[in-house]
Amino acid sequence: MLLGGFAPSAQSQTSAEAADRIVVSGFEPFGGRSKNASWTLVQEIKKAFPTIIDRQIPVVWGAPLKAIEAEKNVPDVWIAFGEGSPAFQIEVLAHNRRGGFQDNESRPPSAPLIVEEGAAELKNKIDASALAAKLSAAGFPTRESSSAGAYLCEEMLYSLLHAQAKHSDGFRLVLFIHVPVLGKVVSSAATGDGTATKKVDAEYLAAFGRQLFAALQENQQIRISKTVSSLR
Repeated sequence: MLLGGFAPSAQSQTSAEAADRIVVSGFEPFGGRSKNASWTLVQEIKKAFPTIIDRQIPVVWGAPLKAIEAEKNVPDVWIAFGEGSPAFQIEVLAHNRRGGFQDNESRPPSAPLIVEEGAAELKNKIDASALAAKLSAAGFPTRESSSAGAYLCEEMLYSLLHAQAKHSDGFRLVLFIHVPVLGKVVSSAATGDGTATKKVDAEYLAAFGRQLFAALQENQQIRISKTVSSLR
């Protein structure tokens, strides 16, 4: 049974050159900060690749799965971002559990599980280590991680992997990456000696977004249209 009553994607599936329907998401601000680096990154990616569909996810328990189910057309690709890590982290493991933290509505989770009767854990099959190495070599310190945090970021990844498991007609690629908070100073991985540093701002995140999409395109993991999509 299709999750959330999705309809088949309106993108052509017959042409080898057909562009993917790509959703890129980030979270609203939380933790007392006025901006969320993950949403800043999404906005910068949208500027560089106007055909992607951008979605801001509320920092509210249950919001990730609701956002996924709200898509009227099945995405081919969903790339999600969250903030809080000291470097860029490609999360590969998600547990079907919620921590006891309050969300932006000052509420703890209403249920301990993300998906009732869902698998205890789900693992992303993407070659995260290879992607992390490529991004690090380009100057963006990136690592693979199996600890997504038991908050909304882990819930987002679990929800995406759950949707991927339910669909044969979409979610070919799902990805969740933690990004450093705005204003943090990070070492440039390209030098390898820790002497070169970069401040995390919109410009730096924009460069990371372009490098990420270039790496995924190079590996033929995503196909991007050159024209602006009307599927919003």
